[in-house]
Amino acid sequence: MLRWKKEKEPPRSPTGVMVALWNPAGTDSSLLLEKLLSQVKKREETAVVVEFPCLGLPRVAYRMGVTELEHAQSVDQLLIDYDRGMLQGIHQYLQHFDGFDGLLIQPKSKPDSPTLIKLQQDKTLSELPAYLKVHLSGYHYIFTVLQGQLIHPMTFFSLREADQVVLNMNEPVEIIRTYAAYKTLRQDYDIGNVCLFSSEFKNGDFKEEPLLSRPEQLFALWEGEKDGYRIDQSGRVRTVPSA
Repeated sequence: MLRWKKEKEPPRSPTGVMVALWNPAGTDSSLLLEKLLSQVKKREETAVVVEFPCLGLPRVAYRMGVTELEHAQSVDQLLIDYDRGMLQGIHQYLQHFDGFDGLLIQPKSKPDSPTLIKLQQDKTLSELPAYLKVHLSGYHYIFTVLQGQLIHPMTFFSLREADQVVLNMNEPVEIIRTYAAYKTLRQDYDIGNVCLFSSEFKNGDFKEEPLLSRPEQLFALWEGEKDGYRIDQSGRVRTVPSA
């Protein structure tokens, strides 16, 4: 009996989906980022990571084992050049890694001399997220890693610009702050595409909203929303009934 070999589906064309990863309790989102990048690689898609230095902590570099970046290839240099009107092409600032490109915080930056105190124009912090969304749209996913609070302009405007927002928790106690941020974003700022994520406790332990626990669920959600899907209380992606 003859059997036809099933052809592998080609990768999707780039769509520039901006996904904001934020832990409102102030801890690290880079572990979730690492899992998402692993999925992107398996799916043969492309991703760029932007780490906004609201607190100046080079968490992504530490997580990836990066000890030093080229001086010109960092989010720090991009911010300074944007602020001073000396911006180069966006790809001049990107560092290439295995499976993704990155605009990361320089891991050798000085704790007492963060990039933000070197900026002269307030609009730099509020404008940069929108600028990057446009100029990095050739990637399938733009992951922005946030480390500030809503009072920090780059964190706030990244959340406003994002197509999807993931509020990540690293331990159960963080649900208090995270759920408060979830309600604030949806009710006060009309940011609708927000989901809760934690691999540390089960969805059944939290009844108020669906709680996702696997990266695959996030990709299913992002791909499904444009086709009329939603998350149910169990964390499954379901078809929205037509009216």
